[in-house]
Amino acid sequence: MVYILYNPLANNGKGTEGLDGVIAAAGQRRPGQTPVLADVTKQDAAALLMGLSPEDEAIVCGGDGTLHYLINALDGRVPAAPVYVWRMGTGNDFLRDVLEGSQEQLVLFNKYIGNLPTVKTVHGTQRFLNNVSFGLDGQVCELGEQEKARLGRPVNYIALALRLVFRDYHVANATVTVDGQSKTYDRVWVASVFNGRYVGGGQKLAPRQDRTGQELCCVVLFGLGRFRALLKLPKVLSGSHEHMPQCDVRFGREISVRFDRPGAINLDGEPLERVTTYSAKK
Repeated sequence: MVYILYNPLANNGKGTEGLDGVIAAAGQRRPGQTPVLADVTKQDAAALLMGLSPEDEAIVCGGDGTLHYLINALDGRVPAAPVYVWRMGTGNDFLRDVLEGSQEQLVLFNKYIGNLPTVKTVHGTQRFLNNVSFGLDGQVCELGEQEKARLGRPVNYIALALRLVFRDYHVANATVTVDGQSKTYDRVWVASVFNGRYVGGGQKLAPRQDRTGQELCCVVLFGLGRFRALLKLPKVLSGSHEHMPQCDVRFGREISVRFDRPGAINLDGEPLERVTTYSAKK
């Protein structure tokens, strides 16, 4: 039997659009069988997946937020049945990373569920699939959620980022410790830890990171005023920022970041507010 798990809140509240295509694809995989639809907001998706047999299949429809919810609900357990991810989100940073530009719709998810890193904050410990980011990206994520709730429609994240760079973002100082080695940075714009390469719907901030490896990648952008940060933004968005003197890239198994003032972090596209420090571990 094929089970289709969907999130109606995904893709800016359009998570049911495109389900006909998923159902048609499931019918091609299992001719004569009617797939079972399951709304992940109304039932225990992890229990459903762990209860499937190896002869079953599951297709998860959603973006990075849906996958983030799922990996934490599974808590390191890998279902016996093959679980596939169907592209149906807003940012889709996980699929951008593993598909390398391919237009494939289905990706086997099982092999990515184990060995996921964790991050500890004042809000507790969670697993993450793609990244955890402190600084500008965290504030963009926080502001985006506030604007969506206020306006009742999708928002332009690039416009929000430009607004923060021009006016509202207040840079902070940060101490970053990678496998016991600490460095302090001033005027920090981004202090992110990556399991994958992408953040923010396609921004390749960690181009050398390998999610199948044993290390995380830490990227720090620092020492820039507002005008210079704006001038450097195209390099950051294109993934060619690693050679900038204001960019420090480090790899390690345990990475902690401490800011000198609280702010929001972006955790797989979900904001966590009022965070001063986080510790990530592979």
